[in-house]
Amino acid sequence: MEKERILGEIRRTATDGKPLGRDQFCTQTGIRETDWQGKHWARWSDAQIEAGFEPLAFTTKFDDEIVLMRIAELARKLGRIPTRPEMRMERRTNQMFPNDSVIGRRWSRSEMVEALVKFCENNSGYNDISMILESIQRTTKESNIETDQSAAVSKNKNPSGYVYLVKSGKLYKIGFSENHWRRKSELHKQTAEGITEIHTIAAIDDAPGIERYWHERFKEKRQHGEWFDLSAEDISAFKKRKFM
Repeated sequence: MEKERILGEIRRTATDGKPLGRDQFCTQTGIRETDWQGKHWARWSDAQIEAGFEPLAFTTKFDDEIVLMRIAELARKLGRIPTRPEMRMERRTNQMFPNDSVIGRRWSRSEMVEALVKFCENNSGYNDISMILESIQRTTKESNIETDQSAAVSKNKNPSGYVYLVKSGKLYKIGFSENHWRRKSELHKQTAEGITEIHTIAAIDDAPGIERYWHERFKEKRQHGEWFDLSAEDISAFKKRKFM
């Protein structure tokens, strides 16, 4: 983008002799930081000076949109939602980034994630950040489910049964039993190669139904009976569940 056009827009959007800040300028004109930084000027204040203005004094007062924009930009650079220490480090080299205490006073970690989700929904150009946020929300949801299920098991004292995954040779068996350890001993006797226990899911209710769920999920990989040819990804999916 031509320098003169950017300078003209700085002058046009100035109010009462004061130029807009970098973020407000981008919002009003559509001219992005990448259109000028490192091409015409190193800092926004340099552009303001060349346009004939005194640069705006830095202020620590940020509105929520600006704060969320900065967090999203840092998330894009890191490839993940930044932690408080990472925000603190960014602040040391980027004075336009809000102090982490400013962010902490406005939102808890979970509230910040929710605010970022809404910010990305209402602003274009943040699809990559939305994908990161979706991953976080999915993990949080699974964790909450696991916590609720664990509490239910504790309250009921004993699970209704167990759904297990064992390996013998190259195949994996998915079955259920009311007594996990007795069933494990029986399986050892049934296979010439013996078995290796991979994982066991405690069934809060309806162990046979949970077994059917996994049989249906892996039906394309069934070899015979309850034996399946599973991939590492399949095994990982099963092992994520401690309770169901």
